Formats: sequence, C-alpha cells, structure tokens
Amino acid sequence: MAGAQPQKPHQPDPQLKTRSLLESYNALPARTRRTLAAGIFAFAGVGLLVSDYLETKIPPENLKK
Repeated sequence: MAGAQPQKPHQPDPQLKTRSLLESYNALPARTRRTLAAGIFAFAGVGLLVSDYLETKIPPENLKK
C-alpha cells in the first residue's frame, strides 16, 4: 500500500507480571491441568509399551566384549 505508516514494534503491557512456569501452570483451570497430566501419563505409558514391544521384536545385541 502506498503511504502506509510503518508499524511500531509491539510493546508488552507494563502492568502484566511475568510468571514462572509453575505459576502459569497453577493459573490454568483444574480441568485443564488434569487433562494435561493425563495426556503426559498416557504418552509415557504408550512409550513404555512400544519400547517393550520393540525389544521383543528386535532383541538387543550383546554389548559385552
């Protein structure tokens, strides 16, 4: 566009407080925290199952020399 004004860089609101990760997590609604925890738990469980399955299909080589 001709004659468009250059945009100013975004300035954060000085009234906003920066939070730590734990404070941000605690600020989430309880249902969201529960859902997030269940998702992480499920991901870890699937990872354990997949690694056990792969270990039976592809046995580890003997690493002792």
